[in-house]
Amino acid sequence: MERELTVPVHSGEYLRLGPLQTRIKTHRRYSEHVDDVEAAVMAQLWLQPRESLLDVGCGTGSFLARLRDSGHSGPLSGLDSSPAASLACAEIRGVRAVVGDAVQLPFPNAEFDAVTARHMLYHVSDVPAALRETSRVLRAGGRFVAVVNHADVTPRIASVVREQAARHGATPSVSPNAEVNSASLPAQMAEVFGPVDVVAHDNSLVFDTPEPVVAFGQALMNFYGVGDDSPEQEAVAAGIEQAVRAWFARNSGPWRDPKGYVVCTARRRD
Repeated sequence: MERELTVPVHSGEYLRLGPLQTRIKTHRRYSEHVDDVEAAVMAQLWLQPRESLLDVGCGTGSFLARLRDSGHSGPLSGLDSSPAASLACAEIRGVRAVVGDAVQLPFPNAEFDAVTARHMLYHVSDVPAALRETSRVLRAGGRFVAVVNHADVTPRIASVVREQAARHGATPSVSPNAEVNSASLPAQMAEVFGPVDVVAHDNSLVFDTPEPVVAFGQALMNFYGVGDDSPEQEAVAAGIEQAVRAWFARNSGPWRDPKGYVVCTARRRD
């Protein structure tokens, strides 16, 4: 186990991993069709057993753990702006965990055979700069696989969270998918890498009872200006629960919210 925790830059959304874990579990359990983002990435990555990989925005570390458990023997590195996420990745056997910024990757040129960025480019301050940094740390011909959502995912629960945040005095931020999404990313990647292969995955979240909708909505609050230290947090959480339960009281259900994402793959130009 290697703990290399440097460049302590992080977003308030990921000071705790609980909301992220709730969102991941919700997508796994309540998707209308089987939704395995990690498998979708692996299918496009074609990672060879001894190749090196950097997972930018490693989150809970489940992707790196899955690669290791599947028999991958090459070097694995995980970078995240959240110290909590990097510590989680550091617990995985043989993973080098680094706290850092995707815009200034703390790695030498041509360090990796592959780089992944799964559902994290929304949080990057300068996406073109992050893409250039990704190209820099890739070896010639190395693969880059990125995942981003469609611009308007789960619009019903997003509307509830946004409305409750505004009602209780929070200042809702712009949706994380507004500027970086399935429509915009391929062209941004093409500017740096050239041809981009795009595979779309369309789905919905379907709920028969209010409890998982409430939990999912509350796990989205940080995206709409309600952080762990916000004085409005309890009121907004309670408002989300009340609104969701009121919907189920008026409707027989199910609650269906469309969602979807793309897996974009490119290679570093020689």
